[in-house]
Amino acid sequence: MRIIAGSAKGHSLKVPREVSRPTTDRVRESVFGILTAVIPNARVLDLYAGSGALGIEALSRGGASCTFVEQNRGACRVIAENLNKTGSKEGRVIQRDVGAFLNSEKTSYDLIFADPPYADGLRDPARDLIAIEGWEQWLAKDGFLILEREAAGELPDPKELVLVQSRDYGRSRIAIYQLES
Repeated sequence: MRIIAGSAKGHSLKVPREVSRPTTDRVRESVFGILTAVIPNARVLDLYAGSGALGIEALSRGGASCTFVEQNRGACRVIAENLNKTGSKEGRVIQRDVGAFLNSEKTSYDLIFADPPYADGLRDPARDLIAIEGWEQWLAKDGFLILEREAAGELPDPKELVLVQSRDYGRSRIAIYQLES
């Protein structure tokens, strides 16, 4: 896995053993192609951060800052290593459950990346995340929530968000939301 563009272009990233399905270069390239105009100076939140690849890519392309939220301690160490390796100084790593983080978070972000684990038959973390109320406090007025989930199955229509675009890449679906106006 590598950074595709920007100041850290070409740097390879370490992937934690605990991350079973990192976002592929192809998917990241497509997502960042769509978001090119909003990345410079963006405040970014990377939920279920894993290796930190999405947030670090945003920083490399001119994002102002990124908060990485990841529950796994080993993955948090890898994110910190990847930030150091790429020279990204505007990253903050928080080891915490995403739901608990959002319940206490009062900051709004221009871009929120969320790549929760895929549904396992008992739980569907993407469905749970999108159903949370309070997106208007976390997502800036013209901001975007970019959710990666399994392509099979549909998400419920969240009360506060509008689906702007959805694309499938093999087993993955990228859904881009904005606040309802």
